Amino acid sequence: MDQPAKYSWQFYFVLLIPLINAIASNTTEYTESDILNPGNIRAFVIGIFAVYFVFTRLPNEKISRFVLFYLIYYLILVVFATDRMISGNLYLKFFLGVIMLPIGYYYVNTIEKFEMLIRVLFFTLVLHLINVAIANLFQLGTSDYLDNTFYFGAGRVNITKNILILVFMLPVTMLFMKRYRKTVLVFFMIAFLIALIGIKRSVLISAAAGVVTYLLVKQRISLLIRTAIIISVLLLIMIFGFPSVVDLFTSRFEARGQRVELSEETIETEGRVNEVDLVANAWVAGSFKHKLIGSEVFNDRLFFKSKRMLHTDYMIILNCSGIIGFILWFYMFFRLLREKNKYFRFLKNHIVFREANAVFWILMVTQILLSISGTIYAIEVRSLIFLFWGAFLGAMRGVLRKRAGLNGPDQTNLRPVSR
Repeated sequence: MDQPAKYSWQFYFVLLIPLINAIASNTTEYTESDILNPGNIRAFVIGIFAVYFVFTRLPNEKISRFVLFYLIYYLILVVFATDRMISGNLYLKFFLGVIMLPIGYYYVNTIEKFEMLIRVLFFTLVLHLINVAIANLFQLGTSDYLDNTFYFGAGRVNITKNILILVFMLPVTMLFMKRYRKTVLVFFMIAFLIALIGIKRSVLISAAAGVVTYLLVKQRISLLIRTAIIISVLLLIMIFGFPSVVDLFTSRFEARGQRVELSEETIETEGRVNEVDLVANAWVAGSFKHKLIGSEVFNDRLFFKSKRMLHTDYMIILNCSGIIGFILWFYMFFRLLREKNKYFRFLKNHIVFREANAVFWILMVTQILLSISGTIYAIEVRSLIFLFWGAFLGAMRGVLRKRAGLNGPDQTNLRPVSR
């Protein structure tokens, strides 16, 4: 009998990161302490591991070196900030999301490890569902948008972003959990409904965009038709089989009223357009230094002398890190895409990586959309996205290295593989 593979403690810790983040997201607001709470403990523990990784394990690859440069750029801006405590605290949240890309790249370097991560992400989703169940059983947290209808616990309605990201792992999860296919599908359907019940505009738009992106990446008209039929059947089942759920969604949708509509008046009231004008005007009128590297990194409230912080990632980045940071933000995605294509072109026939590639694009579109409502300081959301991206790259690279029998993938010796 084959002995189970032995992995390093670092790899097992990486597997724990999604679970740790989920626990922190769902319990932090229950504690009264501003210092000793699950969120800060989570940041400290994962932060220590991330620093250890940067100094001892950071891969000598272009994408990892770029991520390190990118994070150092912001760290330098923190050093020169007026209030280093506030800027540093928010930088840590930013850091803990982005650093997951090279961490996943380094530690998840085989299909077996990739499978283990996907299974952990599924159990992370289950953990969120348990939290929602407990919250509604004991009426914990808040019932956002409409009182006494649906509770999301201490994480409030924002946890629907985390849930949606985990729901998007469905295509890959189904490959690795075929024995429990029906059970897994039920959990994903429940999670998707909970995400929709949150009536958070960015989540609703991202959910629709995610489905469309998947179908476009797969390039299958028949799949598009089947998906439309399945969705229609599920909607009919929900309407006639579970009228209470439909009533709950409808009542919450109506309660949010005009806030769900993408009208100019609604957007103005929420401050999204206002902050674009505010940041753009400050950038145009600002000094050459402000235009180039921004001001008061991650501390826009101090810069604008306002109690309201900026809510859009793009405006936060432009204001706090200037045109350099703004360009680096998009260049990071460009570098990520190049790195993905470098490996995926040899693995297009591999069923796991075909589905993972679809998820890659779903998360890319979702990140761009969610950035409109703000994800810079959302540790769990960005950690999930960047960890998956890194693991996807690492698993592909590992397969190609194994085939080539080299320390690194010699592309001249690589041929398409299938599974």
